[in-house]
Amino acid sequence: MRAFDDIKSAKHIVIQTDNISFANANALYSYVLALHKKVSLVAIGQIDEKFSFLPWFSRVRDTVPKQADCIIEAEPDATELYFALKQEGVSINQKMATALFGALLEFTQGFSNAKCTGTAFVVAAELIELKAEHLTCKEFLQRREPLSLFRLKSILYKKMLQSDNAQVMNMYVSDEDLKSSGARLKDAEEIMKEVLKTVHVKEVRLYKSDENNKILKSIKEI
Repeated sequence: MRAFDDIKSAKHIVIQTDNISFANANALYSYVLALHKKVSLVAIGQIDEKFSFLPWFSRVRDTVPKQADCIIEAEPDATELYFALKQEGVSINQKMATALFGALLEFTQGFSNAKCTGTAFVVAAELIELKAEHLTCKEFLQRREPLSLFRLKSILYKKMLQSDNAQVMNMYVSDEDLKSSGARLKDAEEIMKEVLKTVHVKEVRLYKSDENNKILKSIKEI
């Protein structure tokens, strides 16, 4: 993996990340620390509070240090990073194992999407053997929801309309809805996934009600 070669030859490494790759970025951060190198964790956008259980959540910054001589972009695939670390002969400690397990949960949406292969379960088992705090990962990533999300759900549910013989659920969101709830547009997209579970519904559409009902996203039953 070329990233490891770049890390080994650098003095100050920046790991650039977002919500999708943040758990993996934590594992990489631990790896670089173990090499006794200077490392910075730089986020593109705000990192969700649900990741606050991860060891380096408090180390996130929003600017790249001028003295950095290597920038690594974290990727979301936990299995790929896990095998790359093993190939490098890295001794995976508990912090790294926990971060990788969290990344695996996110990448496979709780071991439920098409990215969840037999390999994912093998990796999960090995990470648990390495003392990954898997129950903590599940608690924060799958069971806890911020108050802002509940507020947005309440707003969106009141405005939902069904069409096409009840097979399509139309949802409407505005900037005012997001502001009053304290939620973000990505939260509305997560709510769409829940609504898709409604009986008879095969498609969910999200419209921007303050922009002439411009359609923002559509998801369909697999």
